[in-house]
Amino acid sequence: MNENIAGPGKRPLAVYAIIERKDAAKPPIWLKVGAAFPNRDGSLTLLLDAFPTCSNRLQVREQRPFDEPKPASHLTPVGAEG
Repeated sequence: MNENIAGPGKRPLAVYAIIERKDAAKPPIWLKVGAAFPNRDGSLTLLLDAFPTCSNRLQVREQRPFDEPKPASHLTPVGAEG
């Protein structure tokens, strides 16, 4: 197994659909569509949350920081405003 992909205790990789823009001066849009998990033989299993029909280009990479879930600790429970 390629340890650079993911090893024991590491998070899964993200799967992104790369959407090219009509205006070539603008960068493409990276839309997270799923996760990838390494298999024992070095191959990957992809689990897609969405099936991109606007792009045939997918990237499997470490998850980008802005895609990570935000902790809910900053939320105040209803009725506890004080």
